[in-house]
Amino acid sequence: MRTLAEMLRWRARRHPSLMALWYEGNAQTYGELNDSSSQLAAGLVAKLGLEPGDRVAILDKNCAAYLELFFALDKAGLVTAPLNWRLTAPELKRIIDDMKPKLVVTGAEFKTTGAALAVPTMTFEELPRGGADPMRDADGAVSSQFSTSGTTGLPKGAMLTGWNVLNVGLCLALEMPEIREGGRHLVCLPMFHIGGAGWAIWAMQEGSAAIIVRETAAEPLLKTMVEQKVETALLAPTLMLFLTELPAARTADFSALRHITYGTAPISPALLQRSIETFKCRFSQLYGLTETTGPITALPHEHHVGERMLSCGRPMFGGHVRVVDAEGNDLPPRQVGEIVYRGESLMRGYWQREKETAQAIRGGWFHTGDAGYLDEEGFMFLKDRVKDMIVSGGENVYPAEIEAVLMGHPEILECAVIGVPDEKWGETVKAVVVRRGGTLLSETTLIEWSREKLAGFKRPRSVDFVEALPRNASGKLLKRTLRELYWASYERRVN
Repeated sequence: MRTLAEMLRWRARRHPSLMALWYEGNAQTYGELNDSSSQLAAGLVAKLGLEPGDRVAILDKNCAAYLELFFALDKAGLVTAPLNWRLTAPELKRIIDDMKPKLVVTGAEFKTTGAALAVPTMTFEELPRGGADPMRDADGAVSSQFSTSGTTGLPKGAMLTGWNVLNVGLCLALEMPEIREGGRHLVCLPMFHIGGAGWAIWAMQEGSAAIIVRETAAEPLLKTMVEQKVETALLAPTLMLFLTELPAARTADFSALRHITYGTAPISPALLQRSIETFKCRFSQLYGLTETTGPITALPHEHHVGERMLSCGRPMFGGHVRVVDAEGNDLPPRQVGEIVYRGESLMRGYWQREKETAQAIRGGWFHTGDAGYLDEEGFMFLKDRVKDMIVSGGENVYPAEIEAVLMGHPEILECAVIGVPDEKWGETVKAVVVRRGGTLLSETTLIEWSREKLAGFKRPRSVDFVEALPRNASGKLLKRTLRELYWASYERRVN
């Protein structure tokens, strides 16, 4: 099987009555999901005239209809392009202008936002249905496009094939046998992330039921985990923190829980230990990027001891990781350099970004922009980011984009945005600002001013005012110098 559509057809033949999805009290079997997604795919082709390779954007929070459409688009030979519902309208418009989708599909909650994007828009309920599976999925074709970015802040679409996604599922099956036919698999991370949509698909690949949670508020999430007897889950460290802080978590019945995978952001040893004590199940860590279709390394439960609790693990089956210097030469164990990857889950490239693709993938190796080292047995340790990206609550935040917005304030002469450590979010956004002469801009005023211009996770949580920003002799801004003040007491420059 090389496409998502093939996988679902096979699952429907093998176990048509096995539960595939559960969402807000409603369940759908693999047979039912296969039939409904085929009718939806047929309607998209026959009544909307969409052609193979056309992009269809989705704007909604997690729901069963989201996954149904994901499979229908693959059956129709179309490309699923999830949108981050947390973004403001101007931010979404930039992505839409770059992607040029033929259709935007929204949930009812986002219908007004979608209609403002100047692209044909329909809600899930309005989509046409009727007819047989068009079977236009093709091996090697791009099937999904997840928006990522770079230090320029310009949106880029990471193009993934069905095989990219299914290959990761096969690797995870080797790492986590707890994901099984007839299992119950929590899907709580947002589906605009590969860690949300991908995690659901990888569960279904193994025949588990995807237990879908629309939002990740701690108390209802805990309730769902217990009542639905969740067996496996992928959680961001921030979610683990919120859940373990709930008094109800101390007495909750987690007897069904077999395995928690954590990733999307680094975790502190203290939080990891508290989570192990709270949930009393096996744990594994994953490290990866959108461009690698998610995870490329895994740290299994048995290696959560001593120094290795800080490790991201070793490459999964078929993947290769190296640590290189600026010239691309391999570095010896424990010497920090850039992490590069080669394997079957590597993206096709960035949508209409040949130059950026060539910069990122050199000689078949993807340059992650993350710095770390390998120990003598091949365990990878993440130390810092080669680029300036901030990870806040599992969301990637790109300073250049925020700086461009803040520089629109008339009282700012110059500014720099950095990530600073935070107990709950891992990192939060801090703006370091030089005021224009004679102005009295305050932290509160600037944060409030940015409220309608930046999504909440991008908005500065704190602002420091300085007389000048540190620069080298050639005038280049020294962000490492700025960050050092806030990270000096941390061994790792990620949190």
